[in-house]
Amino acid sequence: MTPTSPTLTGRSAHVLQSLRQMLESASYQPGSKLPPERELATTLTASRRVLRQALDILEQEGRLERVPGRGTVVLAPRIPLHSLESLTQHTSPIELMDARFVLEPAIAAAAAVHASSHDLDALSHCFEQTKQVRSHAEWEQWDSALHKALGLATHNKLLVHFYDVLTQARAQTEWGRLRRHVLTPEVRARYTEQHSRILNAVRERSPEEAAQAMREHLSLVRRTLQEQLEATAPIIRSGED
Repeated sequence: MTPTSPTLTGRSAHVLQSLRQMLESASYQPGSKLPPERELATTLTASRRVLRQALDILEQEGRLERVPGRGTVVLAPRIPLHSLESLTQHTSPIELMDARFVLEPAIAAAAAVHASSHDLDALSHCFEQTKQVRSHAEWEQWDSALHKALGLATHNKLLVHFYDVLTQARAQTEWGRLRRHVLTPEVRARYTEQHSRILNAVRERSPEEAAQAMREHLSLVRRTLQEQLEATAPIIRSGED
């Protein structure tokens, strides 16, 4: 059982623990919804304020997602960080790129078929934010959010879960250091243009075009990554001599 968060005490901690137990039961599989807040607060004999504190923590942990118009949706548990770290110790950036080539065109195609109007709005918002960023950290935040929104637009729990694994692996590997070197303003501008093509294909409900646009985007990502690896290889070898 997941331990109670140390940030909550007393009644709040008890409510959080009760919610964890609910999520571990067979009644709340990934994709199912929790009861409305008013009903849940009554069931747990808690105030709405205390309940929301507990829900906030579970949402931060990736166990829940509160979606306007849909309610509070149960998500699949994330891979434990220690397991992910063990995996990424033996995963190179190129291996991660190969996995993205397998998965992300399929995600783009599925999003073109299944995206709701809410999903399209979320994609547009993330895309517009990528065009306004002023730092590498902001780009990483909104680029990741854009790809995450694309995964959610598939409405396929397995695809979303597998993409979350890739996203967490990208954060844990050498990928981040390499990206800081290759993401020049010129490269970001090209990525933005490619993102636009992907989103246009999703809006037009064209899975083939969405998948192809994603492949072209990933090809550029791979090429810039390989160029950076080749550029840094002599420096690495020199430092090892």
